[in-house]
Amino acid sequence: MTDHPPVTLRPATAADEALLLVWANDVGTRAAGFRPDPISAEDHRRWLADRLASASGRLLVGMAGDVPVGQIRLDRDAGGRVEIGIAVAPEARGRGVGHELLRAALDEARRDDDLRPSGFLARIRPDNAASIALFTGAGFRHTGDVTIGTWRCLLYEADV
Repeated sequence: MTDHPPVTLRPATAADEALLLVWANDVGTRAAGFRPDPISAEDHRRWLADRLASASGRLLVGMAGDVPVGQIRLDRDAGGRVEIGIAVAPEARGRGVGHELLRAALDEARRDDDLRPSGFLARIRPDNAASIALFTGAGFRHTGDVTIGTWRCLLYEADV
């Protein structure tokens, strides 16, 4: 049971820059990611501008009522698979928000005529038990290991 309104998604905008940077530099978010160093405001601004202009990706903000609770990144690769990245706001963790964000992200990607996913994937660090449980619980299966930079990560995939 959740203690918040249902989670919905809205497109991220440039006005979300400060909030997204705070979430990105959260200690827990950095520890679960593939780039442990804090992100500078300038690097984040460039990244956000690129994300917002991307034709093959989406950046979405999860909302519980009028409260932002996390962000979703959807990136379509050349083979048509859509990679999903999730970051739950620190103050929203432990309340089932991740499950709701993932469900909403899968639904959004399936409805998006420009993304047209042929499948879904997630790359997860082996020590990120919460993300492994989240994606496994949503029907993703471990299909192999890949390397991102110097980090070994687990590849999880799901059918459309």
